[in-house]
Amino acid sequence: MAASRKRPRTNQSPTQNIIPKNELTVTVIKADCGSMGGHTQPSSGMLKLVEDYIAIRPWVIDYKITHTGDDIAIITTHKEGTGSAQVHKDCRNAFDIAAAKASKEGLYGAGQDLFPTSPSGNVRGTGPGVAEITFELLPKHRPAESIAIFAADKCGPGAYNQALYQSFADPSRSSGFLLAPDISKGFTFVIEDMNHKVSRGAAATHRKVRLNSPEDNVAILALLRNIDRYGVAEIRSRVFPEETSVAVSTDRLHNITGIYQGKDDPVMIIRNQKIFPALEEVIDPFRLVSLVTGDARGSHTMPLMPVAINTPVAGSYCVPLVTCLAVSVNGEGKFSEFVDIFANVAWDRYRGLALEKADIMRQQAPFGVGMASQEEISYTGLKILQDKLEKKFALEREVTRK
Repeated sequence: MAASRKRPRTNQSPTQNIIPKNELTVTVIKADCGSMGGHTQPSSGMLKLVEDYIAIRPWVIDYKITHTGDDIAIITTHKEGTGSAQVHKDCRNAFDIAAAKASKEGLYGAGQDLFPTSPSGNVRGTGPGVAEITFELLPKHRPAESIAIFAADKCGPGAYNQALYQSFADPSRSSGFLLAPDISKGFTFVIEDMNHKVSRGAAATHRKVRLNSPEDNVAILALLRNIDRYGVAEIRSRVFPEETSVAVSTDRLHNITGIYQGKDDPVMIIRNQKIFPALEEVIDPFRLVSLVTGDARGSHTMPLMPVAINTPVAGSYCVPLVTCLAVSVNGEGKFSEFVDIFANVAWDRYRGLALEKADIMRQQAPFGVGMASQEEISYTGLKILQDKLEKKFALEREVTRK
C-alpha cells in the first residue's frame, strides 16, 4: 500500500537559500531494497520505515512514498535544487534502513540495488534511479504546474524511448504539434549513451548528445530505437529553453558493477500541459505495451504492462510493469491528491494486450528475439558459457572430391 503523506517539519535546512524562493525541485529516487518471496513487493514494515524517516527531514516540503513491483520510490518537493547532497544522502539512508529491515525479515535481495555512495553523497551511479527537475514555480507562461511521475520495474532505462519519441517528436501521434503553437516549435532531446563507463575513482561524466525535434527526428529515432544503448535523459522546450519537461533515470547497474545485477527499473518525471504535451498525449503511447528488455533475470524481451501504483510483480515471467501518478503542485510546492492513471478501467484492455504479447514472446523461449540483445546479455552467465564454447570451435578444411 502507499505510505500516507504527513505534514513535514517547517524548519528550513541551512542550504535552503541556494535555490531562489520562486523555484522548486521535484525529486524521485527509487531502489530495490528487498522483497517478499522473491521479486514481488517490499513489506509494509519497510515502507513505513522509509516514510517515517523522510517525513521528518527538514528540507522536505511535501512527499509521497510508493512502490512499483519490488522497488520503493521516494517522491519529494523541496528547495535544495537538483543533485543536492543532503537530499540524496537522506533518501539513500532511508533505503539503507529499509534494506536492513528486509534483511531482518529474511526477505529476498535485501539491498541489492545499493552500492557504496560517493563522498559527496550523490546516489547517481550507486544503484538507485534518480529523476529530478528544478523549475520556476507558476510563471506567467505556466500558471498551473501539472506533473506525471512514472516508475517501471523489471526493465532497462530505455523502456520509455518509444513513448517519449511519439509524445515529443511525432506530430502524427501527438496532436499538440498541430494545435498548440508553443509545442509545434518542437523540443530538444538530451540523449545519453548508457554504455559510457567511468573508471573507478574518476570524476563522474555522462556522454550525451542534444538533438532538436522535428528537424532531427530521423537522428533521434536512429538512436532511441536502440533501447539497450541510448536513452532519453531530458527533454526541454525550444520556445522556453529554460523549461525542462522530462527527466529520466539512465544509470545502468552493469556499468556500475561490471556484471549482471538485475535491471535498471527507470523513473521519469514529465511536466505536462500548456507549453508541453498534454497528459493524454503523454500517456497514450503506453497503450502500445511496447516490447522492452527485462523481466525474469533481466535478459528477455517482454511487453511493458501499465498497472496501478503499488502493484506487485506477479505476472507472466516477471512481465515488466509501469505506473503513472498525475499530480498538481501549488504555489507553496505542496502536492494535490494523486491520480493513479493506469488504475483506471480504461487500461484493463491494454493489460490484457500485454499479457497476450507476453504469451507470444514466451513461446519464443530463448530463440531469436525471445531473449535480450547480445549487447545486453554480455553481462550475464550466458556470456561465460559462450566464451567457453568459442574455444571449442575449430577450422575444418572443405574437401572437394573429383
